[in-house]
Amino acid sequence: MKAKLSKFQFLKRLSLVQQLIVVLSFVGLLLVAVLMPLVDYNLSSIIDKQMYETLVISQYSVINDSYMPNKQSKPTYHIIYDKKQNMFIDFNLSQDVVMTLYSHLFGDDLDKIVNSNQETIKDKGQYGDETYYYMITKYNNSSKYLISIVNSDYSSDLIHSLRNQIIYIQYGFFVIFALVMIVWVLTLITPLQKIKNYIDDIKNRKKSELNIDRGDEIGIVSKALVEMKEDLDKQESIKEEMIHNISHDLKTPIALIQTYGQSVKDDIYPYGDKNSSMDVILENANRLEHKVKSFLYLNRLDYLQGENNELGTFEMKQLIEKIVLQMDALKPEISLQADLEDVCFVGDEEHWRVAIENIIENATRYAKSQIHITLKDKYLEIYNDGDHIDEETLPFLFDPYVKGVKGQFGLGLSIVSKIASMFSYDVKAVNQEVGVSFIFTKE
Repeated sequence: MKAKLSKFQFLKRLSLVQQLIVVLSFVGLLLVAVLMPLVDYNLSSIIDKQMYETLVISQYSVINDSYMPNKQSKPTYHIIYDKKQNMFIDFNLSQDVVMTLYSHLFGDDLDKIVNSNQETIKDKGQYGDETYYYMITKYNNSSKYLISIVNSDYSSDLIHSLRNQIIYIQYGFFVIFALVMIVWVLTLITPLQKIKNYIDDIKNRKKSELNIDRGDEIGIVSKALVEMKEDLDKQESIKEEMIHNISHDLKTPIALIQTYGQSVKDDIYPYGDKNSSMDVILENANRLEHKVKSFLYLNRLDYLQGENNELGTFEMKQLIEKIVLQMDALKPEISLQADLEDVCFVGDEEHWRVAIENIIENATRYAKSQIHITLKDKYLEIYNDGDHIDEETLPFLFDPYVKGVKGQFGLGLSIVSKIASMFSYDVKAVNQEVGVSFIFTKE
């Protein structure tokens, strides 16, 4: 099967129009090879039926009226053979012609019907360049046999004429069909070429538009390409903005480390003494390390989202209790309360730890006096009594480097969103009557 398919591989190297021409040519030859024999056969059957009907009618007239008709416009010749006399007794042909036709045309069938109980035999035969139809019928209760012969000259002409007409009609329709198919293929090639040019422009980072108003698969593909291009542009814009923000975010700690390092090297202590100045350097180094780790972790999540990992479950209540104990010690001024049920969440526990810690850290940054955590089946809410989030910011809050209430920005909430999405959870921020809630729900 593969060998047969490989024979048609050359078609793939041709354009659609060239492929269509090859296919149409093959179909045309197939029509000639198959259809024309069928046409000839059916026409021959029609002519045979017509000739035999002519002979039946003619013999009926002769037998019932008992006369030998003269030569007609379509000559039918009649010969009477008498078995008792073993001779031809009545005919409208010359003796030589009768004997010739007997020898070359109907002799075997006459002998067969004479020596059998058959009443009628009809057949056709070739004599010279002409075809003759004949019918042999036994007279009732007699020893006589009527032989009727008709020449088929005109039927051959008719077949030839009809065959030519059918050929002309066939090829006329075929040419029209071929033209329609070529025009149709051209209507496909034009939008496909537009799509190719559009893709090339995307690859070469050129500004381009694609407007294909079609409802078929080509229209669907073109629409998908336009949407993909818009998504790529959006991602590119986000990427550029993110790189800009990262650069800006890293610039300050790097500058402080460089400046304070050089000062300490020169025995100058901007914070009064060596230890205080070194503390500033270490603080900004830690800050820088945290930002780099967050950025790398975010990229790692992008990679993990494309993997088909088997997901297990874990006790979310136990994880939250551990985090609350740690945070309570770090922020004793904030009342951290929890209302937790024994439920399991889908996903990796360590990733969820990062997500929940980021939310709680964010909450402690904005909370005035309290944080409340509620855990139920497929539901997790982390509430803080801080200021409301700007309504215009809410839809973009989980995008990288979106500024918060205090003008701070970073990757924490973006990491939270990616972790939730990776395990098929939805996360959103909701302004309550007082304060803000971050809510996780199972999709």
